[in-house]
Amino acid sequence: MARFFVRLASVPFLLYAASTMGPELFGFFAFILASVEMLSSFSDFGLSRFGARTLVRHEGDRDRVAGMILVLQVLGSLALIAVALVTTFFLSPDSTRLQTVLLGLAAVLLSAFVFTTECIFTATKRFGASALLAVAGRVIYLGLGFAVMALGYSIVALMLVYVVAMAFECLLRMIYTALRVTPFSFGFSIGDLTGLVRGAVPFAVLSIAILVYFRADTLIMEAIRGDADVGIYNVAYSFFSFFVWLPVVLSRALLPGLTAAYTQDPRRAVRSGFTWYKWAGLMGIPVALVMTLLAGPVIDRLMPDAYADSAMVLRVLMWCIPFMMMNSMGLNLLTITDQDTSTAKIMVSVAAIVVALDLTLIPHWGPMGAAVAMLATTAIYGLITFVTLRGIET
Repeated sequence: MARFFVRLASVPFLLYAASTMGPELFGFFAFILASVEMLSSFSDFGLSRFGARTLVRHEGDRDRVAGMILVLQVLGSLALIAVALVTTFFLSPDSTRLQTVLLGLAAVLLSAFVFTTECIFTATKRFGASALLAVAGRVIYLGLGFAVMALGYSIVALMLVYVVAMAFECLLRMIYTALRVTPFSFGFSIGDLTGLVRGAVPFAVLSIAILVYFRADTLIMEAIRGDADVGIYNVAYSFFSFFVWLPVVLSRALLPGLTAAYTQDPRRAVRSGFTWYKWAGLMGIPVALVMTLLAGPVIDRLMPDAYADSAMVLRVLMWCIPFMMMNSMGLNLLTITDQDTSTAKIMVSVAAIVVALDLTLIPHWGPMGAAVAMLATTAIYGLITFVTLRGIET
């Protein structure tokens, strides 16, 4: 419920930002946030998901595993930040864009601490702490963000607020984890670190492919169509992303329980996973139907005329939700049954498909092309996952 609150509370903030900034400036802001998400996913290297499973299976060695995850998260973030800095200075952006990008890179570093603590919270089922800390960070960001925009400050100030709120949340997360969950032990060798990295490789491929699947459209649209189309698309995506968290939160909450159950009774755990898989798709249909009916009236009343095209984009995007619900439950089944390589192959294929469709459709149809590409890819993803899961069920 906390995750839904965080996403729901963000929607009016993003809509207010879009109305205040206009499509072009909001489009650049959305592009920076998408870039932060993408870089953070690269630096995570799949450790969030692999680490959660490892912590569940090695409960007695939790402090040492937690220390290794933290070190690898920070090192991965720093490596990607260095690459991004070189690329940024090579492109020589203007002062405002440069400052915004630098603040975005600071957020990438902070994401290492968010990913580490979230991994530990998931493995130990500390969902209450995770919820409270996530809400605290978002409330600070939204409160300061509204104030900054109301006072007429620039996009740089808005990004600074984002980083400050994130830093405060990270500090609380690390203190709580060290004092109440597990200390971080750094008594490990280079060999231990490389072993953890090797185990995380399929999860890294999976994690990066998932981010490409979700956010490549914004990056490609920025390069091909520019800030204004990105702004129009991301108004629709702001509504859509709230519902995307429904399968994400549900699958994360179920993963540790299914993992533990699989070690005790594999057949029963698999049956339980398939039950969730079947019901998840049905749960997504009424959500998509309601938002299809409400998309036009909501956007027409809340947004300026410049965003009129966002309504149709949202209608198309919402029909991804039933497929995403099933796919997320399917990913859990593949994870608990150690089908890591198969999962990675599926997501690489899905990422390649969405990039190919984005490159084909966005130049001609802009935001609508991105929405159609997402829906078509999600349906194909669902078909591939269904065929793969049939083998496990058999």
